[in-house]
Amino acid sequence: MSASRVVPTDLIPITEFAALFGFEPEAVARAIETQKYRVEKFQAFYTLPQLTQRWHCSRAQVYSILREAQVRVLDVGTGNVRSKTLVPAETVERIEKSRMGKMT
Repeated sequence: MSASRVVPTDLIPITEFAALFGFEPEAVARAIETQKYRVEKFQAFYTLPQLTQRWHCSRAQVYSILREAQVRVLDVGTGNVRSKTLVPAETVERIEKSRMGKMT
């Protein structure tokens, strides 16, 4: 009986993958969950719904943060159609860095 070859599309349970490298399954699951947000860093713009999810706040709070930072946004709405506001990724990162601080 020959061993089957492992290919990149094979599915492996997290517990087996973690055991293979000596990690706790919970740590691997957290790393996978965290990776979902890292993909967003490579996009050029964020929509307002994405920012509400990213910052865990309401749409009104997102507007408030953007106004406070006096950011320039891209409005891709046309005519009477509801506009779509896009915020550059560099601006989002700048806002996050400026609001980051130690808890006192």
